[in-house]
Order: sequence, then structure tokens, then C-alpha cells
Amino acid sequence: MMNESELFKIISRLYAMQIDVTSQIQRRRFEKFGVEVCRVEYDHRTKLFKMIGYRPYYEAQFDNLDLVAIEIYDCLAHLEYVF
Repeated sequence: MMNESELFKIISRLYAMQIDVTSQIQRRRFEKFGVEVCRVEYDHRTKLFKMIGYRPYYEAQFDNLDLVAIEIYDCLAHLEYVF
């Protein structure tokens, strides 16, 4: 089972994407056991997060940091469950 700090780590990375203005699109990969589970992009122009999940493949957009964090957490927890 994932410990409580996992969600905090995810939120911290997403927040860092919002405040990093070195490029218009910020990208981060989220992995578990060395396996990339999803990728997130943050567009400073639209202020939207785009999440791309790989198991199964899907794309979703979020305008709320908390919602995308929960979705990432669920993807990581699912991989841990089936691994």
C-alpha cells in the first residue's frame, strides 16, 4: 500500500510545473518500479494540465491541480496493485 507522503510528492511536482516559467509547456513523467505510468504536461498559456496514462492509454485535461494529482495517484496505486 502507498504511504501518505506519495500524494504530497505528486502535488509538489505539479506545483513546481506551475511556477517554472522556463518554457511554455512543462512536462513530467511519473514512474513506479521504474515503469513510466503516465506523463503530465502543463501549458502556461491555457493553465491546463494534460495527463496521458499508459495502462490503458488515455488522455485527460484538468484545470485543477488537486484533480490531476488524484488521477496520478490512482494510476500509480493501480500499477502497484497489479505488479
